[in-house]
Amino acid sequence: MKNVIRANQVKFNYEELKNKWDKLLEKYFLNENELNPKYLLELDCPHCSHKETDFSFSLKGFDHHSCSNCKSIYVNPRLNNDCLEELYNSNYYNEVYELSMIPAFERRKSTIGKRKTEQLLSYSQIKKGRVLDVGAGIGEVLDVFKDHEWETHAIEMNPVAIDWLNKLNFNEVFHGTLDNYETNLKFDIIMAWGVIEHVTEPDLFLKRIFSLLNNGGIFVSEVPHGESLLIDMVRKLNFDPKRILMGEQHIILYSTEAYINLHLRNDFKKINVRTNGLDCDTIFKENKISVNDDFLSSMQESIDNRMYGDLLRGFWKK
Repeated sequence: MKNVIRANQVKFNYEELKNKWDKLLEKYFLNENELNPKYLLELDCPHCSHKETDFSFSLKGFDHHSCSNCKSIYVNPRLNNDCLEELYNSNYYNEVYELSMIPAFERRKSTIGKRKTEQLLSYSQIKKGRVLDVGAGIGEVLDVFKDHEWETHAIEMNPVAIDWLNKLNFNEVFHGTLDNYETNLKFDIIMAWGVIEHVTEPDLFLKRIFSLLNNGGIFVSEVPHGESLLIDMVRKLNFDPKRILMGEQHIILYSTEAYINLHLRNDFKKINVRTNGLDCDTIFKENKISVNDDFLSSMQESIDNRMYGDLLRGFWKK
């Protein structure tokens, strides 16, 4: 099965939606590059509370800082929690699912869903059990688990995604957050794809995940990577990648060391950590450079083999 090497293979109408998102953000700005202080929250490194930084750069009005202690990149000042809640509840996310994600469901399932499921099952001693997807989106991974006859449970906040998930006949679809989810069940696998970078209290989040896992259960998380080729090129070339560096919602981009530490300090045991990026496609596309698929795939594979890709994916055991 081939890797996804271009973002538009699995996300439709993305440029149009990104322009709408930028329009939505205008209310938080005094002018094009200056945020309104009344919407902001000042903070130190969200991972280690360190104050000193190695370097800083600004992108679309948001200041990003590299923590001199844990090497993660974090936004300071960031939008306050009320603003984050308002953004996540906006109609924009309905359009993301309606126009971009749901139309790409079959393609996402046959590529992303199958590959992620295969990776997880390769680490699990249980070949038919109970799986929970936190922030399930349109459920392209969970649906592959259902095909493997697993008991499937989803947690999701967006109402459009919830309607779609209910049509897929999973065992449970919970509309809300992990904080509000009540259950007596334990799970053999729990997934959180692209969730932790949005969470304001990641340690509490991981403690709850740990409590929901069976002994020997597997947890997988994926987050933007602060030590990636994409971040370095954005700093050098000063362009907007339109993904990963999204200061209005991605609170922190973890370094490899900090990402591992976050899980270990919450009692998880490391199975494997890797990167899984779209650095090359993003860099070339935003700089109007055309390359063929074989070249792009080979370059990205080499980058990920050296842990330099823009997404960190970790597999963890209780």
